Amino acid sequence: MPSLTHSLPRFILVMLIVAMVTVVASPRPEAAAIPLAVEYGVTGQEDLSTWVQTELVPTTMVSSSTETMIFLGFRPTGADLEARAEAVSDPASPFYGNHLPVAVNAERYNATDEQVQTVVDWFATRDVTVAPDATRSFVQATVSIAVLEELTGAVFGAFVSADLPTPSPAVVVSPVTAISTITPEMASSIDRVAGVTFIAYPEDSDLDVSSLDRRSLSASPASDLTTTSNPTTAWSLIAADGGTPWRTGTPIDACPEAIEALAVTDFGHPMGISPAQLRTAYGVDHLWDQGFRGRGARIAVVNYAPYLPSDLATWRSCFGLEGTPITDHVMGPLLSDPSQRLETILDLQAVVSIAPEAERIDWFGVTSSAPTMVGSLTQLLAPAFDASLTGGVAPDAITASFAVCEPEILGRDPSWEVGVSLFNQMIATGVASGIGTFVPTGDHGSTGCFPTTDYVSVSFPASSRWVTAVGGTNLTLDAQNNIVSSGVWNDARFFSPPQPIDSPFDGGGGGFSLMEPMPNWQSGIGPVDARTVPDVSHFADGLPGSFLFFEGRWSFVGGTSLASPLLAASFALQSAALAERGEPRLGFIAPLLYAMASNPDPAASGILVDVVLGNNDPHGAGVYDATPGYDMASGLGWVRQDALFDYLDRHSRDPVPPAFTG
Repeated sequence: MPSLTHSLPRFILVMLIVAMVTVVASPRPEAAAIPLAVEYGVTGQEDLSTWVQTELVPTTMVSSSTETMIFLGFRPTGADLEARAEAVSDPASPFYGNHLPVAVNAERYNATDEQVQTVVDWFATRDVTVAPDATRSFVQATVSIAVLEELTGAVFGAFVSADLPTPSPAVVVSPVTAISTITPEMASSIDRVAGVTFIAYPEDSDLDVSSLDRRSLSASPASDLTTTSNPTTAWSLIAADGGTPWRTGTPIDACPEAIEALAVTDFGHPMGISPAQLRTAYGVDHLWDQGFRGRGARIAVVNYAPYLPSDLATWRSCFGLEGTPITDHVMGPLLSDPSQRLETILDLQAVVSIAPEAERIDWFGVTSSAPTMVGSLTQLLAPAFDASLTGGVAPDAITASFAVCEPEILGRDPSWEVGVSLFNQMIATGVASGIGTFVPTGDHGSTGCFPTTDYVSVSFPASSRWVTAVGGTNLTLDAQNNIVSSGVWNDARFFSPPQPIDSPFDGGGGGFSLMEPMPNWQSGIGPVDARTVPDVSHFADGLPGSFLFFEGRWSFVGGTSLASPLLAASFALQSAALAERGEPRLGFIAPLLYAMASNPDPAASGILVDVVLGNNDPHGAGVYDATPGYDMASGLGWVRQDALFDYLDRHSRDPVPPAFTG
């Protein structure tokens, strides 16, 4: 799973100004007791010094023309968006499945035309062009310090750590004192602003930013295990915890070139599981037998690096997956990093493996330029909710293989709570509109920040309460490609003799969030009052991995960023089948799955397959084991798509749900 490797020097240099500290989620600050208060996160010299646990002192003021990107959240219109999103996703609600278009929900719950115009006009008079995102959750604007001072009514200053030598190559720019107000012209339109505290460089700085580690997210790219891999010769592969680290089953759909390339590897075994094997294993073949090879399904894939269409064409030809062409949306200059290009082609190959004849497959290659992690994630996902880009219809499923361990956000972004609220508002608007967003939990097991630290942590945005968080499993297949056994994906469990815990082993992410409370639909399933992940799991094991064709070569690959698009495409097929029967699309699937687990219906027996083998602890943290029922290693387990299809087919819903008045 990739990290955002675009250049974010202002953000990265926070760590050159203040020492990185272990941070836990602090209580949310009380809103100022004044009408129409605005939340900015931590601002001002005094509060910032407390937040970073080191003294910040004034330094030379940077130019008032220095620019940064900010996100401004629209003040809700009074209706409760989250109540709407919960109601349409709760199978016990009379409003279940009563999705409205994004544009309708955006105006009804987020911002009116008048609010939008007020903000657009205010910035236009300052020569700044802005437009709301499709959900009307926010606008992003690149503005100067001079405009920020006018916007906030605050005086801005520049600060450096008292512990660093002077002059510092970079400075923190922030309002001098904490603020909670905004210019009166926009007070009725905007209630949150993220990014007014940022890092800037004096113009005479001789800092060589080319030498910095520019990874703003600390999740690793998907494993690139090819036939030229050279593992330590002392390692031997053994079956463990429900899986086998080499190809099992029968890849009858694979072309001779792929079979030959991965028949003999440095691991001493054939590697790579084929698309048909995975479809059979998880019951997707049953949907194909009913004619749903993608008919009516709409899927959006979000990345920030390009792919080679010839790679996808070779993949489709090898496995007989010709069908719907990809509709590309390239939004800005994309990254050229090989690991990120691999992620893009992996996501697309996974989607066409499940839904080659989808109604639409929209690929969004998006440039991220925001100076914070959460801002970058918001910027990346926003275009996928814009129906004007997807033929006037919203996707059934969005899959986005991004992750950042939560302590990285908590320790580096003073406006993280504001940013997360804007991100969640955007995703919740999609939920209210029948769009399910699928996000992988990361590839470092329960230690989501590895190798930076060995903290027990989870990753965002998987920890958002409005996404379906996808963890990882392994598997062993019989000759007919049925799953014989499945456990939690954990590469460390496959090697003998045992290796040091600081070895670069991968495993499915999982644990509890420091940033998000437990959502209502997850109530009662975990040991803590916080959002826990994963929700469900899917095949992610890098050993044996899935077949991959990348830049002219056959190889094999694993990761939860394989699991997420496989599962997203599978649920998109289910949504298309429901729509063809005249029923509401699935939308946000997690509440339905938790309802099935907590209130067992005999008719739903066999849909959720519990995973009770193994753990997601590749680095010796001591957590978490797979146990009967929900656990933070595999979530609810894995989903039999054939059983779910038959269940939904038998249980038709009220054809005309009552209107939701919110």
